[in-house]
Amino acid sequence: MDNRTLTALKGVRVGHSTHLDKLTGCTVVIFDESYPVVYKSYGGAPGTFNTDKFKSGTSFYRGNGLFIAGGSLTGLMSASEIMQAMIENKIGSRDAKIINPALTGAIVFDLGTRIGQYNPKYGREAFDNLSKDPVKNGNIGAGTGVSVGKFQYLENGKSSGAMKSGVGSARVNLGHRIMICALSVVNAIGNVVKPDGSILAGNRDENKKFKNFEETTEFVTQDETNTTITIVGTNVDLKTRENYEKLAHWGSNGQVRAINPVHTSVDGDTVFVFSTEEIKEPLNSMGKYFEEPHWPLFAVDIIGNAVTKAVQESIYDACYSAETIKFKQGYKGIIPSVKDYK
Repeated sequence: MDNRTLTALKGVRVGHSTHLDKLTGCTVVIFDESYPVVYKSYGGAPGTFNTDKFKSGTSFYRGNGLFIAGGSLTGLMSASEIMQAMIENKIGSRDAKIINPALTGAIVFDLGTRIGQYNPKYGREAFDNLSKDPVKNGNIGAGTGVSVGKFQYLENGKSSGAMKSGVGSARVNLGHRIMICALSVVNAIGNVVKPDGSILAGNRDENKKFKNFEETTEFVTQDETNTTITIVGTNVDLKTRENYEKLAHWGSNGQVRAINPVHTSVDGDTVFVFSTEEIKEPLNSMGKYFEEPHWPLFAVDIIGNAVTKAVQESIYDACYSAETIKFKQGYKGIIPSVKDYK
């Protein structure tokens, strides 16, 4: 089977913790080696763990793993459970007998926050489920309780018009064995829009299929935070932090293409990028002609354009892979999936 997920990359394992009864969960990505990691947050309400070390100007930007958790801010407690598991499995830098795992991550404000307190042990469960198998998508892991299209409530503010999304994956292949893989957990306040501008999944309407944000004169929502978290992996060695950060910017373009509105003051949209560094020279002789002397970052832009596509496709996949759930506060008692919403 063709693996179109993050685990297609060398030395990458992914595990989920899924609690359908709680409508929350956690997703963990662990590397067999220390890989370069960068991130960029574009929304106005990000919730992240241990990201200062990956900011521009710092001296160290390699990591051992990433996580995405539900539960809003309480999901950050998952980091302790994941790091303890990493220590037990000797994952991290070593100084004598001391192991220091380099873990970072982010959270989403999922539907589980309406049901009960997030349990940080979900992080350990996700770690224990790590696998090299193709990543499962949909209502799983950190995507268990996420939804899209939440900028206006229905029935005079009594019910959510959201639709179900989840975990989505995509892979873009280029020549020279280059691959770009993306995993997105989509919990956007905006609608997910297809390339032709039509709405794939979004804010339902009592009188027509969808509401458009542009038509909404009052911002009516009961959700505090809405976030799309994307993890992008590539096998190309781009040498510098700045080059990887450019990929994160390109990844943000994928979120912009697929979600409207996006990066609002109540979104915590974040893009993580890592590389397995296998391919040292991605360009052939013709590529060098473009790169020198007037386009020195030509290779970065080639990879970056593919990153944009992979992120966009992973967001669509998060909607196509989702399943309808029953939810008392949802319009007509459900949060429907794309496949069930007619």
